Amino acid sequence: MNFILLFPLAGLITAAAAIMIWRSVWQPGQVSSKSLALILSTGMLITLYALFRLEPVTNWGLNFRLAAAASICVLIMQYVYFLGLLRHGVHGLGLFLLPTTAVALLVIPLLPNDPILRVQVTSMMEASHLLLSLLAYAILTLATLHAAMHLLLDRALKRKKIGPIINAMPSLHEVETHMYAQVGTATWILSLGIMSGLTWQWEELGHFSLLSHKVVLATFSWIVLIALLSMRRQAGWQGKRAAWMVVAAYVLLLLAYFGVRMVQSVLT
Repeated sequence: MNFILLFPLAGLITAAAAIMIWRSVWQPGQVSSKSLALILSTGMLITLYALFRLEPVTNWGLNFRLAAAASICVLIMQYVYFLGLLRHGVHGLGLFLLPTTAVALLVIPLLPNDPILRVQVTSMMEASHLLLSLLAYAILTLATLHAAMHLLLDRALKRKKIGPIINAMPSLHEVETHMYAQVGTATWILSLGIMSGLTWQWEELGHFSLLSHKVVLATFSWIVLIALLSMRRQAGWQGKRAAWMVVAAYVLLLLAYFGVRMVQSVLT
């Protein structure tokens, strides 16, 4: 069996967990956190094994394919949700996170294995920058899913249309609390990622490539997050504006780490 097919297998298992949660929207009380955690952990272990078979760590450093980067981000998101599931029995986030990660796992074999999209790392500083960047991206993805939930809840409450899906979500206050906690964490990690990247540039190249698309887009994403956290402290920002700012920061970071490379691969 080709090990790359293990990713779609993990995706199907994750999709089964997603179906369980969505069924519970119309049949409350039919899903236990333990059974859901068991299914999810099975998919996570398969994903981890498939990632290991990709051999992202070599004797001379890191050799990252796009598939490895995507699977690491998926694992981080699923692990955070898995902990919440065990500790608090959180199901609401799974309505969106599990289908998202299932689709990501299913399409991994279709990702291009283009040399432009591969990252070969021999420096510890560059390796730290890469891993911090992936961690920031994964945490900000979780914040963006909470932002999407926030927008849906806000719209439903204003229109006074509370359906089964809205009832299955956490409260607006809980969603906002989690969103800001993840934004704060992502901001700190992104700050470290940008600093480590600039430090590596200075050590390796002897100068800063401040105008490269990656640095510019990541910096703009960081500025949006800092502005959001500052407005939160000063003016208690809530509502749709905050959620849309999270989405904007996520899109900028997505373009910085994956989007531009994908475009370069297509153009060449």
